[in-house]
Amino acid sequence: MEDAIEAVADGFKAYNSGRAVVPFPVALLVPDHSGDIHIKPGYIKGYPTYTVKIASGFYDNAKLGLPSSHGMMLVFDSGTGWPACIEVDRGMITDLRTAAAGAVAARALARQSVDKVAVIGTGVQARLQIEALSKVRKFEWVSVWGRDPSKAALYAKEMGESLGLKVIPASSVKEAVTGSDVIVTATMSTEPLVFSDWISKGAHVTAVGSDSPEKQELETAVLGNADKVVCDSVKQCAQLGEVHHAIEDGTLDEKDVHGELGEVLLGDKSGRERDDEITVCDLTGIAVQDVVTSQLVYERAIKRNIGSFIRV
Repeated sequence: MEDAIEAVADGFKAYNSGRAVVPFPVALLVPDHSGDIHIKPGYIKGYPTYTVKIASGFYDNAKLGLPSSHGMMLVFDSGTGWPACIEVDRGMITDLRTAAAGAVAARALARQSVDKVAVIGTGVQARLQIEALSKVRKFEWVSVWGRDPSKAALYAKEMGESLGLKVIPASSVKEAVTGSDVIVTATMSTEPLVFSDWISKGAHVTAVGSDSPEKQELETAVLGNADKVVCDSVKQCAQLGEVHHAIEDGTLDEKDVHGELGEVLLGDKSGRERDDEITVCDLTGIAVQDVVTSQLVYERAIKRNIGSFIRV
């Protein structure tokens, strides 16, 4: 996780320093099977490889006893276009780089002093986000809310044991969010779960669930009342993320977004400046995250002689 956090931070810097080539992602829907597929190509100038990531979510798979997520990274030699590596990770690298992005955002935008953390959601990403956050901030306890109380209870037990923290299920989203210094939303919600009135001065919100136009976790007033709204990609968030909904209902204009995360990391835009600021980071996932993490995996596989070699 620590290596992924540093790699993803470098990727965001590349994105905002003119070194990244990142077309807008392709979204393919399979509505009769509750499936959505995201195809994200990307290249960082000077890198030995470029990456095309294919990630799917088929949300009825639980009925079949199958995981909902799958995917792979296709890594190519950037000098010749020749296939270099097929990383059939079943979405694991995507999960890792998404969590790493949340940690990068918190490191740049959350207060140094954190007591309570709220996580909305109980799935893989809700778990990894808190693991990643623990690498960049020390905190005393976590309040978790999930639609299924039994899953929230299991989350609290397992995450408490793995991180050595007090993790307590909340009876409502409001209970989880109230008084929290960092709030992480990691759900598939298509309607607001977190409302502005519940958010304390000085809190930081990382929203990672919305990566398509129909998904939404935050009331748009959360963004409207924030001191700073930061995106991984303003263009992408304006079409796919929480910012999309705030623009759509007139709460925000695109120019109201403070900046992109890479700009903050490069020092071109300010991060947190006061302890009482409310900050929001809208993360829809950009291909530079896939480029840097897939390259990291490829390099380590070669170094350790891991994998199957295929003559093509």
